[in-house]
Amino acid sequence: MKIINWGIVGPGNIANTFAKAMQQSKRARLAAVASRSAERGQAFAKEYDIPAVYDNYQALAEDPKIDVIYIATPHSFHYPQAKLCLEAGKNVLLEKPSTINAKQIQILTELAKQQNVFFQEAIWSRFMPCLAKVKQKIADGVIGDIQYITSTIGFAFQHRDTNRLYDPKLGGGALLDLGLYPIALSQAILGEEPSVIQAMGNVSEKQVDETTIVNMQYPSGRYSQFTCSASGHCPNSMTIVGTDGNIVLPAMFWDTDQAQVFDLEGLVETIDFPHAVNGFEYQIEESMRCIDAGKHYSDLMTHDESIGIIKIMDQVRSQIGLQFCAEIEAI
Repeated sequence: MKIINWGIVGPGNIANTFAKAMQQSKRARLAAVASRSAERGQAFAKEYDIPAVYDNYQALAEDPKIDVIYIATPHSFHYPQAKLCLEAGKNVLLEKPSTINAKQIQILTELAKQQNVFFQEAIWSRFMPCLAKVKQKIADGVIGDIQYITSTIGFAFQHRDTNRLYDPKLGGGALLDLGLYPIALSQAILGEEPSVIQAMGNVSEKQVDETTIVNMQYPSGRYSQFTCSASGHCPNSMTIVGTDGNIVLPAMFWDTDQAQVFDLEGLVETIDFPHAVNGFEYQIEESMRCIDAGKHYSDLMTHDESIGIIKIMDQVRSQIGLQFCAEIEAI
């Protein structure tokens, strides 16, 4: 069994979740970490027994021992850091959202093809077995024909002392960080992209969207509606409504480990898929499987789908008047 050596860019909170999941893998090895803060890099390396620590990203990208790099920095850094790693010929797993705008993700996907490397957006929900089970239930006709999907996702981040969602230089706001999930899951469930998008939202004086509401109509005549908020504490559930019942993904629906199936009379089944670790393990294993197979991306989350998600968010941003600074929008 070939061991896959991983490097991590950005040893923050989400990288800790990722590292904990990787510790349970039989073939993944955390071999290096890169951080602009030498202190944070050293502390992260000590906690997870990582042999190599770099204080610049170029050095990690050029490390011949590293097979794949996980990028876990804030949104605004994704494009330049992923581009750097891909140009160095590295496989890349890039934390969501892939980029700030569609032009950036299109460049990265083309670069991955040119370099003949694996490049994957890390929308963890798309790799979870519970989602596959839900899709199978729908295909089996358990809830009849889907009519619409509705969801909310949000937290009262303004009560926290500091938060990156209120920093426009980091690509902050509710849409890119939270709204991505209902878009990505609707895309997976319906198997198509919207033909009509209607959005409303309030852009704060800090130039981030605090609450955004989006309606999407699909070519099949089905709908998806969601609210994302960085200032309101939402129920955080998703309901897939059909002609003969519905399926509910309860609180924290993006952490897809349970689904409740209802028919016309009430609850008929609860599907439980507790994570072996914390939910990140699925995308880790799928990434390594794809690297072994010489694939550029996983069929569970394709490049076209990643581009489609960012295009939708570009349209929403245009409608609500959300524009980030030229520095992070640049290609």
